[in-house]
Amino acid sequence: MSIHSFRGGVASAAALGLLTLSACGSGDGADASAREVRVRIENVAPFQQLKSGRFDTKLSGTSPGPLAPGDAYEFSFTAGVKHRLTFAAMFGQSNDWFFGTEPQGIPLYSADGRPLSGNITDQVLLWDAGTEVDEEPAVGPHTGPKQATSTDGPGAKDFNPNVRRVGPRPVLTSGQTFVLPAIASMIRVLVASDAATHRFTVRIENISDDRVTLTTSEGIKPVRISPGVWTVSDGNETLFTEGQPDRGLGLEAIAETGDAAALLAYLTPLTGVATPLSPGIFALHNAAAPLFTEGAPDRGQGLELLAETGDGSRLASALSASPPTGVRTSGSFNSPVGASAPGPLLPGHAYEFDVSARPAERLSFAMRFGQSNDWLFGTDEQGIALFDASGTLLTGDVTSRVSLWDVGTELDEEPAVGPHQGAPEGGLDPDKTVRRVPPSRYGTPVSQHLRVTLTEVK
Repeated sequence: MSIHSFRGGVASAAALGLLTLSACGSGDGADASAREVRVRIENVAPFQQLKSGRFDTKLSGTSPGPLAPGDAYEFSFTAGVKHRLTFAAMFGQSNDWFFGTEPQGIPLYSADGRPLSGNITDQVLLWDAGTEVDEEPAVGPHTGPKQATSTDGPGAKDFNPNVRRVGPRPVLTSGQTFVLPAIASMIRVLVASDAATHRFTVRIENISDDRVTLTTSEGIKPVRISPGVWTVSDGNETLFTEGQPDRGLGLEAIAETGDAAALLAYLTPLTGVATPLSPGIFALHNAAAPLFTEGAPDRGQGLELLAETGDGSRLASALSASPPTGVRTSGSFNSPVGASAPGPLLPGHAYEFDVSARPAERLSFAMRFGQSNDWLFGTDEQGIALFDASGTLLTGDVTSRVSLWDVGTELDEEPAVGPHQGAPEGGLDPDKTVRRVPPSRYGTPVSQHLRVTLTEVK
């Protein structure tokens, strides 16, 4: 089962592993020293978009500023087949109008997997942020060119507070109709892509002519395009929702003044890989390395299948049929709390399972980092101590004992971007050992993906 199965539906219980705990080893009778422990694993990833950034300095410039005719911004990123591009930049002569994409963004790949390339200006729209009255562009006292020197502050609030499209003949707040230049006469957006590297470069150009493009009641006025922000997401409406008020997160500052700082500051901590987590496998043990040995190859008992596809059934069966030294009990967890069927763990949800633990026993577990080739979240060889030296049960947050592991069975690609994360399988990893994923390879802390807590069940 690939990560695409995680997103598209729920796999069968057989594919995901057993719902019940499986006992293995001997001596499982009642023990007065045993304690019932509830393990809770939460997907706490806050990420709303995979990537984001700001464009603010023209190609020939050295400091931030708007685009005049002939100027261009450029920015680059990598993206996968399900990703979309959004951006927003002020139409400088307006009160609160901005150039942008549809709220869900522009698909970066075609249905047959070809990366987007060429002129995409026909997918660029002009939007009204709904935050300020609409005056004649470049003429009204609170429009972009004049507001900075206005003595009476910003214009009044728009009677319609919703973000909406600006048509070719918008009706201004005064009731007058204004004839806008065609979008394609003011802005051009080009995309260059490299299918081998999954890299895209976006170029935003001001192609207006200050002598003819924008006709107003005060004569011809110049067209300017402000700095802005961009995001890459799975189609989330990251910047705004059409027909809904601005969210108050910084889009207004772009639309009214061309200032992208506030919106970028909001987007940055919410930018990252919001990976689902697969169902997982656990073991209670009093000897080291029940699931793998760090620095050694995978044992071929099913850890590879879990790491590459999220299917833990083979590993669960192997642990039950032939428990490693020191393993008393093992099992699987696969149904999110409140769910009616097994499935992946999406942000905001949790797995829970109970174990009966004895003094000196430790907990080990492993679960797939969904948008990877063969990475796992899991404990190290020693596992998580469940008791202290005096035999007192240890409870609380134990997330710091969890690491991100590379199982060494498949060549690594960029998380959420590589084409072999799930099926079809990619090339073999030249380093076949199980090892920690270093920060240089993936710098997001484990604590930004999951939280693991232990509580005693009375």
